[in-house]
Amino acid sequence: MASGRSKGHRRFAAAGLVLVSAIILVACGKPEFTYVSNNDEKTYFKVPSAWAKIDERPIDSVVSGIDEGSLAAVLHKNRLWSVAYDASKQPSHTHMTSFVTTDQPVVYAAVEHLATAEQDVVSLDFMRDFYLPVTEDLRARAVQANYPLTDFELLRDEVLAPSQGLHGVRVTYNYRFPTDVYHTFDQLVYVNNDSSTLYFLLIRCTFTCYKERSAEIDTVIKSFTVRSSA
Repeated sequence: MASGRSKGHRRFAAAGLVLVSAIILVACGKPEFTYVSNNDEKTYFKVPSAWAKIDERPIDSVVSGIDEGSLAAVLHKNRLWSVAYDASKQPSHTHMTSFVTTDQPVVYAAVEHLATAEQDVVSLDFMRDFYLPVTEDLRARAVQANYPLTDFELLRDEVLAPSQGLHGVRVTYNYRFPTDVYHTFDQLVYVNNDSSTLYFLLIRCTFTCYKERSAEIDTVIKSFTVRSSA
């Protein structure tokens, strides 16, 4: 029969094994981030692993202004790579493409090879207005056209040059939706030096969501990396 002391040692050892096993399980659990990459385009970023991948094609249509399923959309897709993720428990592309209240972050990223006519008009303002009207001139024209988003607020406007072959802007802004809820858009746009390739990352959610999850959103934005030498 084992002594009381040896029994105590066994109980202590057993407890230690349980603790070690728990640590191993945590260490081998789901990673904190999903790493998204396009090696051909040398483009990389990360999103929290809880965010779910969603269908990017309806978002492609909204960003480009080309009807999904048309021949023009097929041709456009040939020079486009895109991907989207949603933090919602019910992920959907509508959280980026409609006026529904988006109370969890949704992100869309794209790399587009621009047509010659598009290359000729690329500027910092072109990049600011790439998704929604941001510059004063385009917002004024939007008002005249009865644009449904109102009460624009500019939160950030930064000109960036992350590498010798790349330059662009990061703009963050609010719009009031027809639902009377303010939404925040955090937008990063780069082009290479000859403006032949555009790199785009956009995160959207309500202004309340953006304030509460700003650190998480900033991590995603700042992880967007492009290795371009053109």
